[in-house]
Amino acid sequence: MPILNRKTLLFGCYKKTRWSQGFTIVELIVVIGVLAVLTIIGMGVYSHFIDKAKNTRAIAEIRGLEKEILEFWHTNDRLPDTLGELDGSAMLDPWKTPYQYINFDITSGGEDSRRTTGKNNKGKGGGEDSRRTTGKNNKGKGQGKGLDKSTPLNSDFDLFSMGKDRMSAPDLSDPSSQDDIIRANDGSYTGLASEFKS
Repeated sequence: MPILNRKTLLFGCYKKTRWSQGFTIVELIVVIGVLAVLTIIGMGVYSHFIDKAKNTRAIAEIRGLEKEILEFWHTNDRLPDTLGELDGSAMLDPWKTPYQYINFDITSGGEDSRRTTGKNNKGKGGGEDSRRTTGKNNKGKGQGKGLDKSTPLNSDFDLFSMGKDRMSAPDLSDPSSQDDIIRANDGSYTGLASEFKS
């Protein structure tokens, strides 16, 4: 029989240390739970960052389109009928939806295709005036029909993205219009509809 002394008990092959036994199930569950919570928090932060980046991209693209439209206007003494007249292609926003453009010279009194058009292009259509206005209580934009027409967002043309939800309504205070990226005050404001102050 081997002689057991203090060193053999602590460091020898007869006494196993805690670290050589591995983790317990409870410890593994706690670690997995902590990692899950950190992953969920990280995904929320990442999603918010992606949304802000897409909004910024849409704002920059709307400003670029506005510049092209104004150059077209000065060159041809008229606004383009569609965005396709600028470069021959329909430009998509960061959410893969075409930018919405309304030339007031050709849409007045006609069918308004901007009315709450969602993912399946199911819209309400119609409207006496295609100009987007500040809507009820001057808290947003609308397009005309039944809204406060005394304060239009623009006097020349409308240009906007329907945003992340790919839906839009006549009044900016409507939840489906809150994420729209709009051009207002004849170009002096470009940004989120929810942040627009008339």
